[in-house]
Amino acid sequence: MVYTINARDLVISHGNDPRYWKWYTDVPSGFEVAELVEVCWFDIRASVPSRDLPRGSSYSTYLVFKLSAKPRGLEKATASVRFSEEKAKGTDNEGYTVSIDKSQDSKDPGIHPQPRSDGWKELNLGDFVNNRGRSSTVEARIFETSDTIWKSGIIIRGIEIRPN
Repeated sequence: MVYTINARDLVISHGNDPRYWKWYTDVPSGFEVAELVEVCWFDIRASVPSRDLPRGSSYSTYLVFKLSAKPRGLEKATASVRFSEEKAKGTDNEGYTVSIDKSQDSKDPGIHPQPRSDGWKELNLGDFVNNRGRSSTVEARIFETSDTIWKSGIIIRGIEIRPN
């Protein structure tokens, strides 16, 4: 079972401000997507109640996206997947470095985007095992908020959570 959080259901910083993000239906796929116009503060989050996923199962979480003709400032970002109680214990800016715009071959498929058969790309944001109680929440996040470089040119379809 694939659990999909569509773009409209994500928490996107400045996502409702048309100066920064534009929303439309992607004609080939039929999905409503969010296209980054320009922003310095890039931050996208998805939350899923752990009770919605079978307990004891292992999952991988992916950002599903395309790049426009001229993406900018998307060379690196930080990705994380964790449970709500872990987030409360650590800082909100923990994670590992990923590259959104470097579509190069890599021995580690979790660091660089991988092409999909449907024409989109996917980037592994992290893995987890759903071993928490029914009151926990899994949060996936990708962000780049530490520099003042303007970012543009990513088209977000959503985040997928798939069993391993």
